[in-house]
Amino acid sequence: MDRGTQRMTSGAAVLLVMALVGGASWHFLDNLEGRLQEKVGDIVDLRKSPLHESAVADAAEKVDRVLFRFEYDHLYQADKYAHSAGQHPDVKVLAVTGETHWQTGVTLVLRVTGHGVEIGADGSVIKERDEHICFRLQLGPENDTREDDIACPTGAPVPVTKDPSLAGIDDRLKSALQSAGSNEDAVRAALVGLQLDPAIRQDVGARNRTVGVGLRASQYDCILVRITSKGAELWRPAHTQLAPGEMSCTAETALSSAFGKYPH
Repeated sequence: MDRGTQRMTSGAAVLLVMALVGGASWHFLDNLEGRLQEKVGDIVDLRKSPLHESAVADAAEKVDRVLFRFEYDHLYQADKYAHSAGQHPDVKVLAVTGETHWQTGVTLVLRVTGHGVEIGADGSVIKERDEHICFRLQLGPENDTREDDIACPTGAPVPVTKDPSLAGIDDRLKSALQSAGSNEDAVRAALVGLQLDPAIRQDVGARNRTVGVGLRASQYDCILVRITSKGAELWRPAHTQLAPGEMSCTAETALSSAFGKYPH
């Protein structure tokens, strides 16, 4: 074999080796990239993933309900905002600053548990999980604004006492007080027997052989009962009637002419 042929053969061998090495390197790097994406993908792409965006959307709907309740209850004080927000399931208050809506403005930072779901092309669920999504609400003094999906601050949530509830007790309450009749002592004993949440304020009074009962769990959660010889009558006043400065949730109201009358 002459020298020219040897050089051509050697050159071809070198090219072949380089191609093999290059192909192996490309394959290695490709696999490495895939493995890295598997390891850190959740960290790098978390905030852009369909799963995360789905969790943000779910959490945002919960914040919508928080804001609706603020407006519905005509709130304006910082502590009232925080207390109201903390009553909602999956919502924690991380920070509250300011005093009132129209003077200083009030800033709330909420941590909301959002449920994320990633759906495949065929409509099946690929992956799902809960995530903590944070929101900043600026309420006043001039405009209300909100920032979704902010970086969650560290630290423990602001302590918020959960209100008791009168939900689902109507039938039990009516049955117990119906049996007690228009006897104040028997009515009080019947209420004790129901073992209601001690945080529910109970007020009992009697007049003209009629017993009145007022049960209040929170500002807008009230049941009034009037018991006569004919039986027990329950009434839940309308939301507007229970606003601060309006109707009291007491035995006196249950015994008054206002009982059972909704606003026109």
